[in-house]
Amino acid sequence: MIKKTFSFILACSLVLALTACGPKRDTAQTSVPADKVQEEAAKPAKLTIWANEAEKELESIRTITSRFTADHGIEVEVIPLNAREQSKTFSLDGPAGRGPDLWWATHNSMGKNVLQGLAEPYELDEEVLSNYSEEAVKAVTIDGKIYCLPMVVETAVLFYNKKLLPEQPESWSELEKFASTYNDPSQNKYGFLIDGTNFYYTNMFMQGNGGYIFGYDKDKGYDVEDIGLNNEGAVKGAQMIQSWFAKNYLPKSITIDVMDGLFKEGKVGAVMSVPSSLVNYAGALGDDLGVAPIPKLDNGEHTPSFLGVKGWVLSPYSKNKEWASKLALYMTSQTSLENHFRVAGEVPATLGILTSDLITKDPYFWAVAEQSKYATPTPHIPEISQTWEPMKNAFVFLSQGNDAKEVLNEAVDQIKEQININNSSAK
Repeated sequence: MIKKTFSFILACSLVLALTACGPKRDTAQTSVPADKVQEEAAKPAKLTIWANEAEKELESIRTITSRFTADHGIEVEVIPLNAREQSKTFSLDGPAGRGPDLWWATHNSMGKNVLQGLAEPYELDEEVLSNYSEEAVKAVTIDGKIYCLPMVVETAVLFYNKKLLPEQPESWSELEKFASTYNDPSQNKYGFLIDGTNFYYTNMFMQGNGGYIFGYDKDKGYDVEDIGLNNEGAVKGAQMIQSWFAKNYLPKSITIDVMDGLFKEGKVGAVMSVPSSLVNYAGALGDDLGVAPIPKLDNGEHTPSFLGVKGWVLSPYSKNKEWASKLALYMTSQTSLENHFRVAGEVPATLGILTSDLITKDPYFWAVAEQSKYATPTPHIPEISQTWEPMKNAFVFLSQGNDAKEVLNEAVDQIKEQININNSSAK
């Protein structure tokens, strides 16, 4: 029965396949051959960038680029455009000569962007790269080249209600113990809540026990033939979530809006969500809101959430690549990132600021910085898009009590089948 249902889901999902994740540095530096230094001296009158249209982000970028103009005498036109629309829009405007010199993207979209020829690799020296963690560099590296210059990072954290949980939860065992006495689903009271069928959240429990999505080699990149979502560790992590369904710690189905509403009403001890939820939660709970890294697993390991990296993509169609690169580096300098954090509330990607008092002493964002140490990048290859639906459906089956190993085996079969079909049709 499970296999038939999976096959039906596959038939439907194929229709939607391939749709869509240090030291102070204030001076831009790129590795430019000595014989090209003279060429770089020629400044363009103007550079154009596409920035995300969110109000605070836009305000910050405009402040930073105005400083670049004052320092270098180059006008920077900042065009607001929804981040989710930029790749699609650039695929049309870039080749037509209407695109920007720089545009904004998440690292997990870069595999497709590079495949479509929408990104120019950066030439960066070791001093620049040393500003970032190994995981951040891994996130934006494709075939040994950097295609997206990181500016900010994000990852899931634990939000908790201090009235119900006076102390920061250190382990999932603590939260389970609290849930065992507090839970009353008939009154919509839960010790903790996560979206238990959303692979963005469930993957960390599988990975933290030894599972993985695709095998990875530093020199070769991701291996789509090596899928570890049904190995022993993955099964153990899946069974952990399955036990929460069985004990009614988690409802079998819940929307983000419902979860947020219950948490803001003070009926839930803790929820796992992304940093953008902060304003929403803080407005409701005020000083009762606590934010912490995700609790440790029973094996003592930190729970490895997905790491998201957002940054600047260099247009291959730009006529001013050298100065566009300088602008990207200027916007990701320590001074610029400090300004961006204060204005936009986004956590900078560079190690120097992640470990600075500005972040570590912040009552909320310290947790994002701390959790990012244990987070791993969402794979940036196009094949990642083939994992979301099969894994979501797998956890739906798990919530219904089906055998974890059998369900995950069939999910992996579906993922492999979808990858093979899409790769064949792309040839």
